[in-house]
Amino acid sequence: MKRFGEILLAAPGSVIFGMIVLIFLAIYPASQIQTDFNLEGFYPDDDIVIENYELLEDEFGRDDNSILIGFRNDQIFSAETMSDIRQLTHDFGEISYIDNVQSIWNARQIKNVNNQLTFAPYFSDDVELSDLDLQSIKSDLLSDPFLQGFLISENAEVVSFILTINEDDNTYPNRNLIIEELNEVLSPYRASYDFHTSGIPYFRNQYVNLLNSEIIVYIAISSLLIIFLLWYLYRSLWGVLFPMIIVWTTLLFTIAFIHLSGGYLEIMSSTIAPILLCVGVADAIHMISKFDDARESGLDKRNSIITMLKTLGSATFLTSITTAIGFASLLSSSVVPMQKFGAYTAFGVLLAYVVTIFFLPVALTKSKKTRVFNEKSSSFYRILKPLLHRLSAFNRLHYRKILIFGALFTLIFTLGIKNIDVNGKVFDDVGDDTELMQDSRFFAENLSPQFPMEFIIDTNTPEGAQSHDLLERVQDLESYLLQFPEIGRVVGLQTLLKEVHKVFGGEEGQLPESDQSIAQYILLLEINDSDELYRFVDFDYQKVRVTALTEDVGSKRINEIRGEVSTYISENFVEEDITVTGTTILSADLTDKIVYSLAWSILIAIVAISIIMMLLFKQVKMVIISMIPNVIPLLVVAGVMGFFNIDIKPSTAVIFTIALGIAVDDSIHYLARFRIEYMRSGAINPALTITTVRTGRAIIITSLVLIAGFGTLISSVFTSTAMMGILVCTTILTAVIADLFILPSLFYWLKPKLPITNAGRE
Repeated sequence: MKRFGEILLAAPGSVIFGMIVLIFLAIYPASQIQTDFNLEGFYPDDDIVIENYELLEDEFGRDDNSILIGFRNDQIFSAETMSDIRQLTHDFGEISYIDNVQSIWNARQIKNVNNQLTFAPYFSDDVELSDLDLQSIKSDLLSDPFLQGFLISENAEVVSFILTINEDDNTYPNRNLIIEELNEVLSPYRASYDFHTSGIPYFRNQYVNLLNSEIIVYIAISSLLIIFLLWYLYRSLWGVLFPMIIVWTTLLFTIAFIHLSGGYLEIMSSTIAPILLCVGVADAIHMISKFDDARESGLDKRNSIITMLKTLGSATFLTSITTAIGFASLLSSSVVPMQKFGAYTAFGVLLAYVVTIFFLPVALTKSKKTRVFNEKSSSFYRILKPLLHRLSAFNRLHYRKILIFGALFTLIFTLGIKNIDVNGKVFDDVGDDTELMQDSRFFAENLSPQFPMEFIIDTNTPEGAQSHDLLERVQDLESYLLQFPEIGRVVGLQTLLKEVHKVFGGEEGQLPESDQSIAQYILLLEINDSDELYRFVDFDYQKVRVTALTEDVGSKRINEIRGEVSTYISENFVEEDITVTGTTILSADLTDKIVYSLAWSILIAIVAISIIMMLLFKQVKMVIISMIPNVIPLLVVAGVMGFFNIDIKPSTAVIFTIALGIAVDDSIHYLARFRIEYMRSGAINPALTITTVRTGRAIIITSLVLIAGFGTLISSVFTSTAMMGILVCTTILTAVIADLFILPSLFYWLKPKLPITNAGRE
């Protein structure tokens, strides 16, 4: 590090010029970063869950490409309202990338005309509304099982429009254009109707748009709070400017790298910004503190910079490596966004170190100030220094009591871990009081739930779907599914054939009596090019699709339902192969995968960090001393989540990795400084005192900065982001306590003997 510092200081202007060039080169790719969110992207392409979902898509089409628009009016069947519904249906059809629009206006009724099956519209553009018997049509609509609870509510006061997006055009930019045109269509009618918009593609885009705006807002707010805090602590321009240049440059380079590597921001990687803001500032603060210490001891500026690099260059590299290992351990996850989050955050952490180690020495050289910290104008340091001296004495005198209290404190929080639930929803992380969630509830409460659980029944025989025995069992499955209060609607081939059978004189709600009758009805549907038919069977009638629309009750309950249904299916569909899939299942399976991935990645990180500690100190006692303060924050965060019923889901799972990264960072700075002071003094007590006072100051400052950075997240409209803010701040406070109380107390208790060499003393 000494040689590296001498090279930097020999040409500081060249280093600054090179950084400016790189910054300008990074601006364009960083500005092109995209944001997206789709559940399929969470899985590897060869995952069985994706293969099942692709089976649904290939055979029957996607279940997540429809936008819903609805409104309430107690005069739906007045001429004025029906005229508006007619015009809206037409206008929605003109929106870009929309394949099909369904509404009560263009709905078709199954009829028997001269013993021939026909699909006749309830309304016609060629007939004046004043000439229609609207009350009779209303009665017919409400008796249609494909319309009631779907396009019109049971009380005929709520109607909906379903806009189906072309599958090849169902992308984030296209959906934004669709939403923009949709709002233009609705604008003239908003004075008359209170419209509600929902559906999975709409939610995804609005979610991403909210996410984009929040990323910008929170980077700005976090930066301002950190700036104010740095000014309060340092009371000098350079004390603010140096750390902020480092973190903004790191963030710019990281976002540019994400774009250039083909990545984009989504639910997990969007949290990289506040993480890097705080980690980058922490590195700078530790090194600036060492520079100021060297200046205080009488060294000139050049030698102070060299000392800073020699003393903390390696220590900061070690903290960056271990923090990066914590995040990189997520590469072992089978959840793709967790892998990307881990890789990009690890890259950003290491990049923050590189930017710090190159920029800070040359920036300090150019500074006119003797020290970065202005001791005369800040009261914080004058208060902090004697407090840390008293803290060091307290640890030395009461280390046994501290360890007992710490063990009891951790144990209490550990008890809360048993209450943690693994539970994620399709429409997750958005507050219940937001317009998005209120609109979603509007459809669930007035029409039917929006979240499909799909069953594909493979008879393994062409035309096997035309079996009366099979359809009777499918009808029994429908009845069984509807026993679950979370399932509001079940439709399938049996629904269509019962309706056809009714118009040909059959008893309402009954299936055709024989295989021959079923085959006849299917032939009639084929002749009429019935779209409804091919929603429920494949081209050779081997597979049957059954769709159960469920409430967004969370993966825990969905998996319970799936478990009970799987038992029923195994008993009643012995010869058939059943695939259970759909957006609801994608979300439920994802949450389970995350828990396994999380446990495995944390274990990998702890083992890797333990190995590094073993290589550094070559003592088992030192590994124990170093790891206990890093594990305590993890246990406390898990306990807090359990006590406050905060579920583990895709967005909250990464909190544990962030907690480990933050805890490791401060403890390694403490241990590295202790190692240096122990080499100098040859005794534990004075080494711990100096370390607690000097490094403790930097730990407290960096912790305050971290709380300022992550604390802004608490006001987020995303529940997971707000929880991250609360839990990370909890982690930071716990880590500070562990590093300043538990860590030195472990030294006093275990009394490790470290070898002292001449090279070490030097």
